[in-house]
Amino acid sequence: MAVVRDLPPCLFAVNHEAIAEWVPLLGIAYEPKKDLFEIILQDLEHWVHHPQTFYEDEGPRGVAGLEIIDAQGLRHTLSLFQSIKFTRMAKE
Repeated sequence: MAVVRDLPPCLFAVNHEAIAEWVPLLGIAYEPKKDLFEIILQDLEHWVHHPQTFYEDEGPRGVAGLEIIDAQGLRHTLSLFQSIKFTRMAKE
C-alpha cells in the first residue's frame, strides 16, 4: 500500500462537479488487494473502486494534480493548491 499524508489544500471533483473546494487533503492511499484508491479530505473519505486510468499532472516543482478514471468512466480529480513531491513507499 502506498500512502501520502499531510498534503496541501485541494479542490476535489467527480466528473467536473466540485465535491470539496480548497479543503485540507489528509491522505491518499492505494490498496492493491482491493483495487481501491482512498482519498481522505477533511470531513470526507472518498473511494475509487477498480481504477482503470491514472493521470498525474507533474512539473518541475512536483505534482499539481491527479485524475483517476474508474471502471464506469467517472473522473475523480484532485487539484492541489501547491505542487508537492511524492515519495514511494516500500511494499508491505
